[in-house]
Amino acid sequence: MHQLALDLIAEAPPSLDNFIAGPNAEALAALRATASGQAPARRVHLWGDSASGKTHLLRALVGTPLGPASAIHDFDIPPSSAHPVLAIDDCEQLDDTQQLALFRLFNRHSGPGGSVIVTTSQAAPIALGMLRPELRTRLGSGLVLALRLLTDADREQALREAARASGVHCSDDVFRYLLTRKARDLRSLLAFFSALDRYALERQRPLTAALAREFDAQVAASMESRGPLRAPLQPTPPIEPG
Repeated sequence: MHQLALDLIAEAPPSLDNFIAGPNAEALAALRATASGQAPARRVHLWGDSASGKTHLLRALVGTPLGPASAIHDFDIPPSSAHPVLAIDDCEQLDDTQQLALFRLFNRHSGPGGSVIVTTSQAAPIALGMLRPELRTRLGSGLVLALRLLTDADREQALREAARASGVHCSDDVFRYLLTRKARDLRSLLAFFSALDRYALERQRPLTAALAREFDAQVAASMESRGPLRAPLQPTPPIEPG
């Protein structure tokens, strides 16, 4: 029973269509234009708090963005029509060797035929004092957009729209429970709500706050019984620049 509860939760792959823009409509419009080959700038930098949607947007653009876990050779991407957009997440977490590799990537794609480069960080480029000055300059040289967290009103509206789209009838206390007890990440919240709806249908029970608490407990028990999914990754030794 516990495992079945966990298996009900499946987040949809990130896309521009399932990104809830809220106060970030300008950023979404810029990335839609980028994805369609009409980028508003050759360099786009998104910055904002965790759960503001930065990684969602990068994954929607390229599938798997580069980032702190990437090997140095992953940054060695020549200009090619096969890579019209390159994306690098969490730039403030790059080590010195990766920073050099990203700086070289910017230079390599600065001419005709170069890719659009979209990057992210938790603070504006000018505030990234941990980065090399020349890389900070590159990050701030194009279109810089701040992503703001969704408000509770934004998240509630998204939940209500999802309920209406699915024909789900539930009381206000269900939304209050989800908004106060679950993660602020809207994508995870919507996945939980969809799974809760299926859980209610399978049991032919109304979708209530009591059922939400029951399902939440089932999911927690399922995660506890499953245990860790993988061993922790060992740190990779730094690579000296050539």
